[in-house]
Amino acid sequence: MELDFGWIEDAMANVNSSASTAVVVETADPMRSTQLVAYLIGNFRNSLYMYDPWNGLRQLAAGNQFRPVRVSAGSGYDTGLQNEIRDLEGALRHMDGILRQHRAAFILTGMDCAREEELRQNQSLINAVRAWALDEQIMTTKSAIWLVTAKPGAALDTSTLELVTLVRPKLASEKERHAIVCTQVQQAGKSINSDGVRALTLATAGLNLHQTQTVLRKTYNLKRDFRMDTLKHYKADYIRRSDVVEIEEPTLRFADVGGYEKVKDIVRRTLILALQRPERARLAALALPRGLLLFGPPGTGKTLFAKALAAETNLPFINMKTENLFTKWLGESGQRVKNAIQLVEQASPALVFIDEIDRFGKRTSGGGDGASQETGRVFAQMLEWLGDQNRKAIVVGTTNVPEHLDPAFLRPGRFSYVVPFLYPEESARLQILQIHLGLRGSRPKPAMEESTVTPALALIARETNYYAGADLEELVIRAKQNFFQGKGNALTGDDLYRAHQDYRIDVSERVKMIERYKTLGPAFANSLSLLQGTAQP
Repeated sequence: MELDFGWIEDAMANVNSSASTAVVVETADPMRSTQLVAYLIGNFRNSLYMYDPWNGLRQLAAGNQFRPVRVSAGSGYDTGLQNEIRDLEGALRHMDGILRQHRAAFILTGMDCAREEELRQNQSLINAVRAWALDEQIMTTKSAIWLVTAKPGAALDTSTLELVTLVRPKLASEKERHAIVCTQVQQAGKSINSDGVRALTLATAGLNLHQTQTVLRKTYNLKRDFRMDTLKHYKADYIRRSDVVEIEEPTLRFADVGGYEKVKDIVRRTLILALQRPERARLAALALPRGLLLFGPPGTGKTLFAKALAAETNLPFINMKTENLFTKWLGESGQRVKNAIQLVEQASPALVFIDEIDRFGKRTSGGGDGASQETGRVFAQMLEWLGDQNRKAIVVGTTNVPEHLDPAFLRPGRFSYVVPFLYPEESARLQILQIHLGLRGSRPKPAMEESTVTPALALIARETNYYAGADLEELVIRAKQNFFQGKGNALTGDDLYRAHQDYRIDVSERVKMIERYKTLGPAFANSLSLLQGTAQP
């Protein structure tokens, strides 16, 4: 299997140029660890050591097998009796002499601590890496220390990490995934043409080497075939485990979103058409839009619009799970955001949804404490990614409080369009009611007396000023419940009237809210046509 060894070679170049003797490999992919070992076997065959808490210290022996390192048990034991080195401090002290005496490589795994305050458990490792990283004697022998970890900050403290070479292997490049696909197809004895292989290669974007191989095997074992729908299901399950992003294939389209016709139109012309006519876009030297920032009251359909946009563009919908990106543990939020961005970019082109993006849009939370510094780091990470000209993801962000966003978030180059999503006007409200009753769009349609339902919907649409899309959906659900609990064979206009009479909103509060957003609109919306065309009471 053809793998990319460039990340190892770059790290070795740093070791050989005496930049640092210590390399931290940031990966959770077991196949990257296997790849590293295979490379080092070829370069340190006679002096390659590994340590992990379960197996202790081991050395490469005949047959490319690792055997436990044994040392004298001490003067209290019979001559020749030896014990395996299993404790971390013993392994570090033993390796200190070896690394200084001759050229050797030392790989450590399983060093992550669950929380930052538990790093004291790794104090021996931290002390050793600090001593080894720039040690002239070890540099002279050209020895190398490799720490493989999914979370460098959970293995070493910040000051120690500044002394090492940090490498981040790709999850799995397109070339590597193509090689894995070809291998799995060949092993399965299947015949798939080049277009089919390419489709499988593209569908596994966002997975690491191990996950790509596993997903392909599970897909084939389930149906004895490489079915795309099965593969996408297993892929989504793997990505969901990251706890920072979630991937799905939306089924609802613009026909299932009531109103906002001006927004739909401009998105069709600037984004969807560019994807459908790539040659024309290249002729115009036109890049894809960077994304949309939608702001407005809760319940107006911002999330639904983003999912429908993903379906219209035939792109995967990736939900960056904002609620899971922030934790109370210092340093962990920044790590989670970094992991999320890496996953998103590896899985792109995709439409990435970031709800409550204002949580990222502040430079600091005030003061100079650790929490404030962490907020600043997260802000900087998100700002750098959004402004990256090489970003492959199309981002749709939403916020109820655009005034809380730092002005840097709104600068050109981060979002192509900043769009107000206000309460729907009468015609849009009628569309939304019809959509939830299955009279338009793709939602299921209950049995109904359309002769009584149609005038009821028209009346309710007129009388529901300041209702959000979520309110109208709830009203329809209550009408369906009225039908279900009754004795009739079809939903009637009376079921809708009763639901409408029973459902209430705080109109005075909604009036205040809409006036606020009308004031914010000219300040934040960056398209006059969109501002004028946005539905509102």
